[in-house]
Amino acid sequence: MKAGSEDPSLSSTEKSASSIDIRRSYARSWFLYVADWAVAIVITAVSQIILIPIPFSMTFIVTNPDIQQRYFVDKFDLTRVCIVLSTAIPAVIIILWLGYFKRSFADIHQALLGLGMALSFSALFTAILKQINVLPSSDFLDRCSLDRADFERSFRTGVALSYRDCKGPNTNSGVRYYPSFTISIASCGMGYLSLFASLQLGLWLHPQVQRQVREFAPERAANRNRPGQTLISFVCLLPVAAGMTFPALEAKYHGPGNGWGKSSSIIVGFVAALWAHLLYCSDMPGAMIPFIYF
Repeated sequence: MKAGSEDPSLSSTEKSASSIDIRRSYARSWFLYVADWAVAIVITAVSQIILIPIPFSMTFIVTNPDIQQRYFVDKFDLTRVCIVLSTAIPAVIIILWLGYFKRSFADIHQALLGLGMALSFSALFTAILKQINVLPSSDFLDRCSLDRADFERSFRTGVALSYRDCKGPNTNSGVRYYPSFTISIASCGMGYLSLFASLQLGLWLHPQVQRQVREFAPERAANRNRPGQTLISFVCLLPVAAGMTFPALEAKYHGPGNGWGKSSSIIVGFVAALWAHLLYCSDMPGAMIPFIYF
């Protein structure tokens, strides 16, 4: 064999080993992605299981003004529509945006996985807070549909009644009303979309955008005059404004309700969105994006 010549058999073996390693790496990546989706599904299921036990020991006073709002029969099913829109709109916009700029399927899948994780963890922590603080809805008394005798006795004597005294078919949905699943999901889905837009559109307040500008265009980083930031900020605020539509509608139809419950719903949803954005979309996992939308 001449000096400098390669053994064809060795070259073929190396290529075969390299091909096997690539296939293994590809299979491992897909396995981990499937595992992530499985975790998201399990977490969502756990959040629903947590709510199965009915708090029969819960008591209430019929003279409590916080639970005397009239029950509004939602024939339009506003809650379900809100949840569908809050999850579908971010997913569709992410697919269209990344698809328009011909980003890889892996990038699209990563962004959608982040959205799924954000929604599942938002549901989990909302369920946990519901169990820690059993707060009835503002229209709980109307949902409860007490017998007249029980109502008059409690009103006259001031003795608290329990959940077992209720006769209404909608009582269970009004027992652990806060934090609100719908408000949390709306805040989470639209908050995630807002953070996604702030990164894709180059909002200067986003720490990753600042780092990229300093790295690739230091002369621009020194110049604080960045035209278009007002327009970008307005566009990034639109999803958050849309997410706050449901709390506003709920306050209109169901009364102001529990302020702590609604505020905690918004905070839980946005924190879950922020966590998922840092984990799946931003390459700065240690960064803390300020709550610039509140």
